[in-house]
Amino acid sequence: MRIISIGTLKDERKKQTIELVIPFRFDGKDHVVKTKIVNGEMETFEFTKPLGEMLTTPAGLYDVVQKSVVDLALGREAVPLLYGPIYERVEDANFTEFVDIRPFIGCQVVFAEHMELEGVRLGSRRIGPKDTVPIITYAAGFQITEDMRMYDKTWEITQMNRALGEAYNALLNHIHLYPILSYNYPAKNKTAADTTGGTYLEKLRNTIKNGLKHAAQDLNTDTRSPRRPTVLLANSALRWDIEQAIQRMVISGTEYPALSGIDTLVFYDGWSTAVGEKTYTYAGCDAGKAYLIEPRKYFRELVKHDLMTDAQSGDLLRLVEQTVVSRARRGVIGSPANAVEELSLPV
Repeated sequence: MRIISIGTLKDERKKQTIELVIPFRFDGKDHVVKTKIVNGEMETFEFTKPLGEMLTTPAGLYDVVQKSVVDLALGREAVPLLYGPIYERVEDANFTEFVDIRPFIGCQVVFAEHMELEGVRLGSRRIGPKDTVPIITYAAGFQITEDMRMYDKTWEITQMNRALGEAYNALLNHIHLYPILSYNYPAKNKTAADTTGGTYLEKLRNTIKNGLKHAAQDLNTDTRSPRRPTVLLANSALRWDIEQAIQRMVISGTEYPALSGIDTLVFYDGWSTAVGEKTYTYAGCDAGKAYLIEPRKYFRELVKHDLMTDAQSGDLLRLVEQTVVSRARRGVIGSPANAVEELSLPV
């Protein structure tokens, strides 16, 4: 069983050597910068000259932008993406501002016995109700001021770059997981907390088992197939209890096998940051809820382009030397009603 959380993904990175090729734009042209992650540590990009000197030449400015891109990627490493097991990624630079999602179900094919001279049974394409999903532009940036140059505050630029990376990955976790957490589930998608077990772990186990059984009784309106959840999403405070509850268990002298079907546990606690006087919070999983999810089929992340970083000259009237802006254009499709079972957990 795979366990997906901020901690476990960071631990996985510490065992890997990964080469990154990161795109960026400079002076209206596309470029890439290459770096590595070795045993969880990213190769950093350090200046060989003072910041003020770097900003006075095109070559130096190019190096400043490269450093920004590498530091931003380092920030993204601090907030790993958690939704990968749930969503299927669709990337297309030709996406329009509003994407038609009618081909949500896709193609349906069945094999049948073929009798001589009979026609072969052809597959069909099921078209769902017409709807569209917007491709949204997400953007953030910062400014390098004259004071940063005069006092060589390179460390401030590094902090801002990394904060950009952390904020972007936190946004991606939020826009992909919050639709699951915030949906108002009907009775066909809800399982109440079990109260019959003698211990908390027994009640938790029974609740998860009841959720799996209840999900299987819900037939999809298009395919008539039952929901088959394989991913469980919950708050990280419940990790150890959930791991124990779904494993082999002895109850009142009787041995029960591990609960089958669930192959991935995802733990999400949300994210929060303060920008100026305002605090921004992305809600995580409530400790009293968990979600059994059938992945991929009813969840798509639509990517027109991933994070793209540009730099340009600043504003002399405000003593801004350079402006760095990062943006991405993305959309999300999710159908919790067709793919999710909400569990109310025992106390």
